[in-house]
Amino acid sequence: MTALSVLGIEIICFVAILSAARLAVGLALSGTFQNFAGGVIILLFKPYKVGDVIEAQGYLGSVKEIQIFVTILTTPDNKRILIPNCGLAIGSIVNFSIQPTRRVGFTFGIGYGDDVDKGYEVLDRLMAADE
Repeated sequence: MTALSVLGIEIICFVAILSAARLAVGLALSGTFQNFAGGVIILLFKPYKVGDVIEAQGYLGSVKEIQIFVTILTTPDNKRILIPNCGLAIGSIVNFSIQPTRRVGFTFGIGYGDDVDKGYEVLDRLMAADE
């Protein structure tokens, strides 16, 4: 800085330009740093692992890969979703694979003119046939 001052270059302008450039780069990388920090948190605390079925950020899918900036999901209809780790680290995650069993609810309809007892028989037979 002293050498530039001796050559007659305004140091104040030079420092102001460097400061503005540093601020611009810092703002541009802030999201990247947040995703990096989120990736580190996910890798440390392991709220899910590869192969788990999770629901997060409005997406449901199987975790295919956990990278340092994003987590890659594959949806049931075979779409590939990349979710930034920042949102996963601070948002809510539903991990469907954490428990060995899961309760599933079904709703069945029957017409007003149909035989209700026959409907129960069909449902009982279907449940008995399923493991």
